[in-house]
Amino acid sequence: MAECGAKTRSGQPCKAHAMPNGRCRKHGGSSTGAPAGNQNARKHGIYSAYLTDDERDAWGQLELGKVDDELRLTRIRLMRALARENEFGNTLELDAEKVEPEEVDGVPTGNAKVTRTSKVRDYSTLIDRLTVRIESLERTRAELITKAKADGAGAGSMQSTLADLIAKLPG
Repeated sequence: MAECGAKTRSGQPCKAHAMPNGRCRKHGGSSTGAPAGNQNARKHGIYSAYLTDDERDAWGQLELGKVDDELRLTRIRLMRALARENEFGNTLELDAEKVEPEEVDGVPTGNAKVTRTSKVRDYSTLIDRLTVRIESLERTRAELITKAKADGAGAGSMQSTLADLIAKLPG
């Protein structure tokens, strides 16, 4: 049976038996990725803790990877940025707050020292970036519709074209 051949930490080739893809289970042989239809990223993703109740309701209805849904999500972010700009504008806004117990000679006094930091956020730049993202998504959506009409494509072909176009979108 063939050997994996991946380099180990010592720099030597791995001697484990290779799977059909040419690597052992430790170097990329056995995982096939997340199960189809995996929704864990929606519930436990890095952004879920920061969504409002209204956004969480809309989030549950979004299907990631579709241009229309990406547009909805970007528009939610744009609405949030516009609301924050309207609320705070160019004023200082609380950035962080740290509460530490006060001590004298290593003995707690019962009082707390509160340290607050504030900063002026640049909402206009964020709004500009989101607007450009929406414009790019709208252009992609129009290209998809045009291509689907020209090709007479079915849903499967449109999905693969959509995936290709989304991969080309700027960050």
